[in-house]
Amino acid sequence: MYYRHKYFILDSKAKKVFDENQKELRLTGNAYRVLVFLCDKGHSTVTDIGDDLDRARNYDEDHIRQYRYKINTIIGKNIVEYKNSIYSIIGDVKKLEKLEKNDRNTVLLREDSVKLKNKNKLVEKLKNIKFSKIPAIIAIIALLLTFIDWHSYGYYTLMKFVVTGVAAYYVYYIYEVVKKQDFWFWGLAVIAILFNPIIPIYLGDKDLWMAIDVVVIGFLVGAVIKFRKDNN
Repeated sequence: MYYRHKYFILDSKAKKVFDENQKELRLTGNAYRVLVFLCDKGHSTVTDIGDDLDRARNYDEDHIRQYRYKINTIIGKNIVEYKNSIYSIIGDVKKLEKLEKNDRNTVLLREDSVKLKNKNKLVEKLKNIKFSKIPAIIAIIALLLTFIDWHSYGYYTLMKFVVTGVAAYYVYYIYEVVKKQDFWFWGLAVIAILFNPIIPIYLGDKDLWMAIDVVVIGFLVGAVIKFRKDNN
């Protein structure tokens, strides 16, 4: 059920409220339930509203007054009034099984535009950040330390977390900012999969892993040179 008012649209199925500009409002909890109740009934007493919220709990005048204040504050209009011991909605409220075409399209477009706007903001932030070589340097150092015999098995696990995290970071950076799924993109993706500690890949041969470490170090050095050059 939809309730359409001059200053808001209430979607009882999705439990969302939008203002007259189709901006979603953060109206939740008992304040939201009171608004739904008044939209459905038109007007009611404190006792009836309290019974609708919870018969086992005694909601008094102070409770309902707080909900009324919250509704009016969040919507930004004085739409719930209290007069002669009766709470009621100011203005007409239309009950609709479905939104009119213009209302539905506007609400959906608003939701989509907010999601798109948030994503675009993230992408713009990434674009404003120059390619950093620091994560690659950290991963390279972690790989170089594997050639020293002082470390334990726990270090290998830590190293895998570091290399996987760095590779995944660069994959996301290339995907969102560079917008290319090229040799560097897929190479980093393979590194992230190969070194991931969650579903480990067992190759068994230590010499083979050492050779892979050398290749990955060279790949990361090449990636830094490539993207630092492009960034400049």
